[in-house]
Amino acid sequence: MWDNENDKLENIMRLKQELEKDLKKKGLLKEKKTDQKQQTIDETTMKRLKEAVTVSAHIVEERSLTPYDINAQDYDAGLDDVIKTLRVFFTRTDNLQRKTVFDGLIKLLSGDLRGAVNTFSQSNLIEARYNLLLAKLYNGEDVSQESAKFLKDNPDSIYPILLLLQNELHKGRLDGVEKILQVLAKKSRFWELVYAVFSGTANEDQINNAIRERIFASLVVLLSVYVDPTREYPIQSHTCLNVHKALLRGETIQAPNWCPVGVVATEARRYLSGYRPELDRLRRLEKYPEARLLLGFIYYNEGSKAIAKDYFERFENQVQSFDVYLKPLKAGKIGIEQFTKVVRIDSSFEKVAEKSSIIQVLESNPQKDIYVVYKNLEFVRLVFSEEYCAVVNK
Repeated sequence: MWDNENDKLENIMRLKQELEKDLKKKGLLKEKKTDQKQQTIDETTMKRLKEAVTVSAHIVEERSLTPYDINAQDYDAGLDDVIKTLRVFFTRTDNLQRKTVFDGLIKLLSGDLRGAVNTFSQSNLIEARYNLLLAKLYNGEDVSQESAKFLKDNPDSIYPILLLLQNELHKGRLDGVEKILQVLAKKSRFWELVYAVFSGTANEDQINNAIRERIFASLVVLLSVYVDPTREYPIQSHTCLNVHKALLRGETIQAPNWCPVGVVATEARRYLSGYRPELDRLRRLEKYPEARLLLGFIYYNEGSKAIAKDYFERFENQVQSFDVYLKPLKAGKIGIEQFTKVVRIDSSFEKVAEKSSIIQVLESNPQKDIYVVYKNLEFVRLVFSEEYCAVVNK
């Protein structure tokens, strides 16, 4: 998976050849003769050929029946490329169960959640059941009871555990996420690394073990930079990877409105630069801890302490456990710098020894900048990638 360009090219050429055969059977593409002048192909045919040739998601049909499995194979494939490849699979496969699942996945990833539910319900594959409950969850339905039954019926499968994790993640329940991560960490070296980065305890051995598992390759590379900043960044271009590379480098971030980390970093940088942040953009994402925390600091800096306190309390109740660190205030806006880049806590920071609320720390340290450290759900969201945030937050 680390060196898959040749494999991608072979897949592209194979898809192109199969599509050409299909077009010839339908009379849309004629054989060229050596003495014949080049003929003009109609626009529809040209478009279909172009789509087949430009497919870039490096995924295998039989292992691409859930968003999770797609990400595991080719994490850096963009959402549009994944949908395009699934359309090719849908057209090509003779397996009716897979065809149904591919149809449902296309609807799910395109945001047609009700259509996805209806389609997945027509298949009895375990992957279809997982996808169906996922679509219901993304559509705002309570799938707690169905998830429990799914686990009871399939105790040895990873899909029910993933669904339980995504349910807790979707509801922003950090304690529930942590408990399920502990289970997954025992099943996979990759998940062991995710849990370790989430907990702030990751080490080199866990990185190397995750690399050997050969899944989520680009994500593993990205996570390794959070553990060891001297490591090289992943070279692929992908929304999640690009946002985090910019965050790690302290660079300007270009992020869509559905990306919590990107939006928070962008609005924090805007506020530090003296501009008014787009509060509506942040409020759309305020179910996420980082958005609540940033909104709290913005309102505090603007003198709206009652609103700030409310956001801080909601953040504290959500994450439950956190540490607060202090430094001399340089940026002019209290608590904002931590959202614009990855801050690595060292001896220059003063840890607040007593457990206090954020508002209490602020009132006791008026000339200090504040940094809040907590277990970050973003490291779990990253696993589910664009296929999660782009659908749920649109």
